[in-house]
Amino acid sequence: MIDVAPEHLEMVLTLLSNYLPDCEVRAFGSRFSGTAKPYSDLDLAVIGQNRLDWRILAELKEAFQESELPFRVDLLDWNTISDEFRAVIEKSGYEVISGKSSGFGA
Repeated sequence: MIDVAPEHLEMVLTLLSNYLPDCEVRAFGSRFSGTAKPYSDLDLAVIGQNRLDWRILAELKEAFQESELPFRVDLLDWNTISDEFRAVIEKSGYEVISGKSSGFGA
């Protein structure tokens, strides 16, 4: 499970579904592995059919920054990271949301 308070997780899920309704999102890193500090960031890999539109990604990052979340959210586009990093996330990641048309590793 993700080490995030339920009300904060709800904020994250709402923003993700508003900006990225057709993408699968996986959490990884310290908030997933149980080694997070109170202000550790939340690492999320966004998995879509194609590379994410940089404008949407920028808008979502700004929305997270302007939210009342007490931690930073770090977003990665699955289609821009290395195969090695993808393997780490596949092995240790946790699905947060799954979009209609996404496929893991698409």
